[in-house]
Amino acid sequence: MKRFLLILLTIGTTLAASAQLRPLTSTYPFNGLLTNPAYAGSLNVLSVIAVHREQWINIEGAPVFQAFTAHSSFNSNRVGVGLQATRDQVGSTSTVSVYGSYAYKIKTGFGILAMGLQGGFDSRSSDFTELTVFDPQDPFLSGVNNRTTPNFGTGLYFANPHMYVGFAVPYILENKTLVVDASDIGLEANSRESRYYYITGGVILPVNDLIKLSPSVLLRAQESNRFAYDITAMVIFDKIAYAGISYRNSRDITFIGQFILNENFRVGYAYDANASEINTETSGSHEILLNYRIKLRNYKKDPECPVYF
Repeated sequence: MKRFLLILLTIGTTLAASAQLRPLTSTYPFNGLLTNPAYAGSLNVLSVIAVHREQWINIEGAPVFQAFTAHSSFNSNRVGVGLQATRDQVGSTSTVSVYGSYAYKIKTGFGILAMGLQGGFDSRSSDFTELTVFDPQDPFLSGVNNRTTPNFGTGLYFANPHMYVGFAVPYILENKTLVVDASDIGLEANSRESRYYYITGGVILPVNDLIKLSPSVLLRAQESNRFAYDITAMVIFDKIAYAGISYRNSRDITFIGQFILNENFRVGYAYDANASEINTETSGSHEILLNYRIKLRNYKKDPECPVYF
């Protein structure tokens, strides 16, 4: 069963898919740069985050994802600059992506509006020699397929200490992800990236001086794929500990938390419990996040900057 799932994962991400999926972390509420380039510099401090995610534990070839993001504000908090580097391993296919982000911020009477751009590249490598296939001469499942493609995206992000809302199209180009010449047998590869549209939003609802509620939502629309959403409800205790639960319409229930160790370090964790048919084969998904923040020399306290997002 596990090997069968591995084959499905590999084929689904390299061959038959007309809409290549990009990974989504469960700790995204703590790492907005992964979904919106306009988030760059929103905290008015240098923020560096490392994420490691292992999906569907106990299933051979299941996705493993790592991400590194860094961003800060400059020019009296009018400009944000960010960098993200990710690695996604699914079966015999590995994708490394590097993107830079730029955000221009406008202060309003209600908060800060940012307009962002990002650009970079994706480098994919599929080593089909790792698979056991029925037909070794199958042109779609033989040898090694490498492909590097550029991409770019844009986004809008508005935030103040009490709420945030964002809209982004982080990957606009629909590049081919697999190029195989099998015209002699009347077949062709039709695996492409599919454009994503992200909408995010959240608010802070004070209960008392020590406890605050933080509901949020992430909506994902992708061409050639179904509409997806994440709904998260989080409780913030004394501005130090975050704990909550999230539901994803892929039938995942996520338990998520973050703890502020000191002024510079934060650690987050998420556990996904899958309620679909594969739950008999896996114990779930695990994800850990480490965040380092530091005030730079040009740091100026800005009361309009977000505190919790």
